[in-house]
Amino acid sequence: MENQSDLCCQECGTKVDRLPTLVEYEGQEIFLFDPVICKNCLLDLCNRFSVRCENCGGSIPPYSQVGVLKADNGQREFVHMNTACSTVGNAFYGYLGKGNLHHFVEIEAC
Repeated sequence: MENQSDLCCQECGTKVDRLPTLVEYEGQEIFLFDPVICKNCLLDLCNRFSVRCENCGGSIPPYSQVGVLKADNGQREFVHMNTACSTVGNAFYGYLGKGNLHHFVEIEAC
């Protein structure tokens, strides 16, 4: 495991004192272990790459687990992975990265 005193932000190269990086963004506490990103860059990434939750209308920051819904026009819509927003029958899940959906999987619906 990497020594925390040697950690640098992957975005700007600034030294990161400790993990997880903790910021508050639009009323949500964000704890980020991986990738290593400083607070200022994480807030900037949240401003640039957050998406809207289709159920509650709140922001889903990058580096979050998301539920994925199929929209009528072939696009994907995202929902928070919590009991209030993840709808019954939602069988698609992924990891929202920096502007991209990663590790997108379909869970067989029952």
